[in-house]
Amino acid sequence: MRFMVFEKLRYLTADVEQSLAHHHALGRTFGIEITLNDPSFLRSLDDATYERLARDLKGYELSVHLPFYGLNIGCYDRWIADYSERTLREGLEFCARLGVTAAVTHTTIPALLGSHSWNPWLSRFLERKARLELHARAHGVSLRWENTYESDFALFDAMIAQDPDTKFCLDVGHIRCFAKRPITDFIDHLGARIAHIHLHDNDGTDDHHWPLGKGDVDYPAIMEGFSKMALDTAVFELEPADFKESLPQIERNILSLPS
Repeated sequence: MRFMVFEKLRYLTADVEQSLAHHHALGRTFGIEITLNDPSFLRSLDDATYERLARDLKGYELSVHLPFYGLNIGCYDRWIADYSERTLREGLEFCARLGVTAAVTHTTIPALLGSHSWNPWLSRFLERKARLELHARAHGVSLRWENTYESDFALFDAMIAQDPDTKFCLDVGHIRCFAKRPITDFIDHLGARIAHIHLHDNDGTDDHHWPLGKGDVDYPAIMEGFSKMALDTAVFELEPADFKESLPQIERNILSLPS
């Protein structure tokens, strides 16, 4: 399994040595999940910047977190849905330029979606999901869909019914603060379709991205559930200081797990 720490793209185009110092810990090198949280900045990259990124990140295992702020590929407003799909495609093209083969995207489901809006939203979402999957495969990228505000499995089941090869990224912090149900429900339901996992902590009040152990995310259940998933990538979504604070727990409880 690949173990990574997330980094915002902007920081990787500035002082790379400083940005990645904490990736060298516990006698190993942690890979990088490049977070494309600013699409405008992504669009500003020129060929020289891509070449520098490829050179500076050589030797690190990589994945990419596609843009997510404000996106909604199932939106009734076609302009917003078109923009959302186009932005995710731009992220996949970023992957291709750097030779990255795994990308995470939020499902883009709104936090509040009325029951009368569900079926129309789902139909529009699935149409664009299918196109994005094709675009990802054409670029040699495995797309992993991350849980966000879902509190049940209706969306995931519809995604699987459309494409049984759909892969997921399990965000354990989102389950704690948004789904408010046991993490084991998600692990048991999605099982081997979970290829990617985001690890951080909170107390259920917000998506804090605290160090592991500071909140009450059920990490014993997560560790026990590792064998039920088909994980190839685990990402610590933590700022440098919080990652360093988490290292004892990472070493004791996560790195010791069988691959």
